[in-house]
Formats: sequence, C-alpha cells, structure tokens
Amino acid sequence: MQSGGPAEGQPSLEKGPVPAVGRDLFPALARHQTLEKSAYEDLRRAIVEGRFAPGERIVAASVAASAGISRIPVMQALQRLEVDGFVRISPSKDVVVLGWAPGEIRERFMLMAALELLCLRESVGKITPELRARLRALQKEMLAARSQDDVGRAVQADGRFHHLLWEAAGLPQVMHILETLWDRGEYYRLIMHARRGGFATESLAEHERIIDALDADNLGDAARAIEQHRLFGMKRLEETPQS
Repeated sequence: MQSGGPAEGQPSLEKGPVPAVGRDLFPALARHQTLEKSAYEDLRRAIVEGRFAPGERIVAASVAASAGISRIPVMQALQRLEVDGFVRISPSKDVVVLGWAPGEIRERFMLMAALELLCLRESVGKITPELRARLRALQKEMLAARSQDDVGRAVQADGRFHHLLWEAAGLPQVMHILETLWDRGEYYRLIMHARRGGFATESLAEHERIIDALDADNLGDAARAIEQHRLFGMKRLEETPQS
C-alpha cells in the first residue's frame, strides 16, 4: 500500500499559503461596496437637502471627480436612487432629479397616512414614558426653532418626531418605505414652511393632539390625529407655490 501523498497530477490537500489574488479579492470588493454606499448616502442627502433641486441634472463624471473616485460606484449609487424614486436615468445615461406632480403628492401622503396608522397599531404597549418625553422634547425644539425663524432646524426635529413613532412599531420594511417617502418630500417641506413664514403653527398644533392622545393611551384619538396631520400637511403642501 502506498503512503500518504497525493496521486500524480492531483493537487495537494496540504495547507499552504493562500495565493495573493485570493487574499485581495474580498477586501477589494468591500472597498468598492463602501464607495458605492458612501456615494449613495451623500447623493441622497444632497437631494434631500435641496443641493440638487428637482429638474436639475446630475453629471456622474463631475460627482466622481469631485469625490476622487471612479465613475462606476457613482453610477451604481444613482441607479439605487432611481429605484428609490429620487432620480430618472435616461437611455443615454442622463440623470435628472425628479420632482413631485400634484397627483403624486396626494398619493404619497395617503400612503404615508396608511403606513403610519399601521405603525401606530403595532406600537400598542410600546409607547413608553421615555418615548413620550422624547416626543415632547422634540416638540419644544420645533417651537424654539420657529421662534428663531430656523426652518431647517424645525424640519429636522419634525423628521425625528415622526421617526420615533415609526420605530416604536418594530417594522423594519415599513420603516424603510416611510423613510424613502419622507426623504422624497424633504425639499418640498422646507419650501412649504419657508414660504408660509416659518414652520407651520398648524403642524405644531397637530403634534400636540398626537402627543395628548398618546399620553391618554387613547389609540382611536391618536389614529385620528395622525391621519389628520398627514392629510392636512398634504393640503398645505398642495397650496404652496413650488416656483
């Protein structure tokens, strides 16, 4: 009987050094994915904050050059943003930031209202005193920002207020949809509040009704307050000139 070694022509099963190309493969892939993720997050934030306005063209090569990266992760990031509804990419690869048509505003707000009511139902027993205190603190921050004519700060606090309510439900897929809907409307909310002379007092009053209902553990009143807040917000946005 022959001992141990591999038959002639067969690869050895003994452990040896991993080829350099194998060691480099996954770190390189991870670096590429990190670049794409960073490009996606930075471009999404730029659109949400209005640095790229609706109708404006985004030139992938210019973005890549300014970021010091290749065009490939930038285009992949833009393709993700197209799936999310932030941009449109033409067959010739022109990228344009999408705006909202009046009918789209209504549809998106109605969808948000329905999903927020779902979150509320799933939050039964999860609205803790600590969560109520954080909602109150954010309401105070919005009031302070309004008194200082700081629309951007008020809108950011408004976003955190609603995110707290969504998070309490513990529904990550619903949360992702709501976050995308919310971010798509950020630019328009900033315009709306600014052109109404500051963060809307009606919105603050609607928040108070939501918090009061939660404090009273009255799910029915909280649901009505959330639905009215979303639909009244839709009406305010529809009434605001966008140009």
